[in-house]
Amino acid sequence: MGNVTEDHTFAVDRLPRAGETRLARSHRTELGGKGLNQALILARADIATRLVAPIGRDAPGRAARAMVAAEIPGATLIETDAPTDRSIITVAEGGENSILSTAAAARSMTPAAAVAALADLSPGDTVLLQGNLTRPTTRSVLELARARRAATVANPSPIEWDWTPLWPLLDLVFVNAPELAHLSGARDTTGGCRALLDLGLRELVVTLGADGALAASREGTVSVSAIAVEPVDTAGAGDTFCGAYLAATLRGRSPEAALGIAASAAALTVGRPGTHGAFPDRTELSACFGDQVASS
Repeated sequence: MGNVTEDHTFAVDRLPRAGETRLARSHRTELGGKGLNQALILARADIATRLVAPIGRDAPGRAARAMVAAEIPGATLIETDAPTDRSIITVAEGGENSILSTAAAARSMTPAAAVAALADLSPGDTVLLQGNLTRPTTRSVLELARARRAATVANPSPIEWDWTPLWPLLDLVFVNAPELAHLSGARDTTGGCRALLDLGLRELVVTLGADGALAASREGTVSVSAIAVEPVDTAGAGDTFCGAYLAATLRGRSPEAALGIAASAAALTVGRPGTHGAFPDRTELSACFGDQVASS
């Protein structure tokens, strides 16, 4: 359950400074949003996936409906009076990016509407959320999942409110290093992981850019190195990592194996421009999984 956006990506030689206007080398428009992105990776990894997301009654909303029908059958796209959310992504040479997004459509999802959309949630299901929904809606979904004995996963980005009361309701959380520091108040990765685990979180996956990634729980910590790749555009790489890691764990892989699979999938995204256009397809994800994922 999350958001859908229309992404406008501008390629520049370097990111603009405060007050500066720069000319872009190119511009591309495609669908994105952390909710749609992560659902797409899960579906391409042959995980039975259902996306619940609000969209506007506009051209981007219609485009999202067509894409979802082709790749994520059975999705619930809820029309709202707000326009479909949009993101402006500026990508510099070397892959560094900055992203500015709207969230009126995502925040229009009320707790009642969210709970109603998950009426068939069952034991053994997994609910994945991001930071685009409101805190009351997020809490309602997590409480419903706990009551239905479903697993709970979150990627709390963008961070717009305090997640501290929700850690005990979550089984798995994905963050990058700056997000971990913001959420935990700790200056180092080890201290940040310990702080969130002590507050009731069960497992935490931290992406560390060129330093790789780690998975931490009360049982210990495992890590993998980053895969060497010439970065073209890092936008969407975190969503690829999240979806691939979750798919791997749902298929019974260990945290260490899941980290390796997710790192391989994210490296493919980093090496290409755009978001959806850069995501690995089913065949490429199959290779990341060691041919354990069907390529159909």
